Formats: sequence, structure tokens, C-alpha cells
Amino acid sequence: MMKTASDIPNLRTGADGRMAKRTSVMLRCAKVVCQSGEYVAIIRDVSELGVGLSFLHETPPEARILLELSNGATYPIERAWMAKRRGGYEFASAIDVDEFIQESSEFSHRPIRLRIAALAHVFDGKKNVVAGLCDLSRDGASFECEIELDQSAEICLSLSGLGQKRSRVRWNKDLAYGIQFDEPVSIEDFAKVALKLQPFLNEAVTEQWPRLPVGRVA
Repeated sequence: MMKTASDIPNLRTGADGRMAKRTSVMLRCAKVVCQSGEYVAIIRDVSELGVGLSFLHETPPEARILLELSNGATYPIERAWMAKRRGGYEFASAIDVDEFIQESSEFSHRPIRLRIAALAHVFDGKKNVVAGLCDLSRDGASFECEIELDQSAEICLSLSGLGQKRSRVRWNKDLAYGIQFDEPVSIEDFAKVALKLQPFLNEAVTEQWPRLPVGRVA
């Protein structure tokens, strides 16, 4: 039987019988990786034992998923309770809360980018061609298509659920391209597009997948 927020306290009891103190992380944006795809998540609070997440759509039905921060650090988590657009998750093992909050990295942080495979259309002012979306962020996207686009070329990307986005090519490698939108996508639209392009799997099916490995995945 599915547990709800009212069934389980907000703080999990540690092995020594004391409650793990939760630390606010000021609604930081992250993503969760599920069997059905990648989705935007908002980190509400965290302790060494678990994390509270909220979503801008329904809570993912999968109990065991992966949480990925903007610095690329990943944490296997398992749902303890869920409510409307919210969920409480336990880490596979205790984490370093300070490290989690600081999100230290030797590289500059990038906006949350979702790896999504979907069809899109690209219009360069002359031709309208089908493209294969590779990933999507609030600020841009990358895709592959069969026309050559110059760097800094102005194009229009059409994607289901997002409509048309005027963009500029920022990099290219063979027939793969990275673009920057003229206007960023709102966090709400970003989350909704991700769900539209990657519908959730049936919970009864996802529960059959094996457990995530114990410990942090770097």
C-alpha cells in the first residue's frame, strides 16, 4: 500500500534513535532519472539520510530513481512517501550534507539539462527538416539533422509541447548542433514539456526493476 506524507514523519530516525536534522537548500533545481526518462525536480530539504523533492507535475510513480545535481553528482534514492507533486526519498547510504549543498565542482555549473530523445523540426529560413532532439534545457537544446547549419545561424526549433523557439546555433560537430534560445523557457513549461515527451511508465511495471546500487554514484 502506498504511503502518504501523513503516514511518515518529515524526519527519518537514525540508527542511534535520534532524528536526522533536515537542512533547507532554498528550493534548488535538480533532475531525477527514471526508467521512463529524465524530469525536473525541486530540492526542498535534505539530511544525511534523505531528501524532500517537489515536482511541477505529478510525482514520478517509480519508487527507486536517481537524483542528479547541477554539478553532475548522482544519488540513488528510494521513495518513502508521496503526496500531490511531492515526495520524500531515502538515500541508499548516508551522505555528506555540506558537500550536497555546496555542489562543488572543478567545472562551472551548467543549467539542468535533460537527455530526451524526441522528434523536432528545424527551419533555417529556407528548409524545414526533421531533427532528432538529444537534450533540452531552459536555455537551449542539442539535436542532429541532415542539413548543414553555420555557427551563429538563426533558426527556429519546433518541439511538441514547446511550440516554436527562435534560436541561434552556438556549436556544431558534423551534423550535431547546439543552440541557444532567444528567450529562455520557464521552469514550469520546461517540466511540462519533459513529461509530455516522456510519459511515465505504469507503476506496476516499474516496481519490477531491480534495486539501485547502494552508495553514491560519482
